[in-house]
Amino acid sequence: MRFVTEKYNSVVSATDLLVRSLSGEKAQDKKEKALAVNNSTGDLLSALAKNDQPVWLTGLNQHTRSYAEGRSTSYHLMQFILENRVNITTHSWVFDQKSEAFDFDSVFERYRSESRLPELFDEIVRILEEIQNSGEVDSVTMMSALGKVIATLKKSKDGSYFSVNSAWSFLVSFLQNYMWAELIKLPVLGTAMEALKQTIEQTNQEMFKVHTEVQNEMQRTVEEQVKGLNRSNFKFIGYDKNGHNLEISSEVKALSTTV
Repeated sequence: MRFVTEKYNSVVSATDLLVRSLSGEKAQDKKEKALAVNNSTGDLLSALAKNDQPVWLTGLNQHTRSYAEGRSTSYHLMQFILENRVNITTHSWVFDQKSEAFDFDSVFERYRSESRLPELFDEIVRILEEIQNSGEVDSVTMMSALGKVIATLKKSKDGSYFSVNSAWSFLVSFLQNYMWAELIKLPVLGTAMEALKQTIEQTNQEMFKVHTEVQNEMQRTVEEQVKGLNRSNFKFIGYDKNGHNLEISSEVKALSTTV
């Protein structure tokens, strides 16, 4: 227990130094501090059984590695730390009761943090806010709808597997059934609409990639731990080989041909 506590204290100390560095301007120092947290979280993870590894710890390890490797931004890293600050600094280690549950959300969080989804969703929000604030949209109904979509994406993009997929389906449905037909009439928004279309297509591909990785890992885990299942078959939200959600595939394809 003392061994784990010492390693945990190292994680907390390294994270405090990282937070201070992220608020500064020295890029190299930020990277070094992120690597220090990645190393300390890695040491702690190696000392814990898989069932004893908290979600915030695996997430912090993945986020710092992504940042150090240039696959994520300081904003995303700081956002994760702030959202998990209480868990990081006040975690209580209890090992006498181990959970036997399959933790789908932690698997999804790990693969999401390694993917481009955080930056792509942020880019979609940025473009939608640019359209909203352009002064070119004079429809009160459209402005209200845009506000709801933006708020939904901001709230759900860092949530559970279900929240992310629901927000994504909601966005594509809104674009296809309402927004696209209305805003395409405004030539001045052509550049923003083209950028939005391209980002939507990239996000769709990335959603497929993450979905496949999560499904494959959960299938492997179940087959390894539940020996009676020689072949597990998870029916998650489906995507085709082009990265299109099967439920909204035709809508995404329609978006691609509209602009």
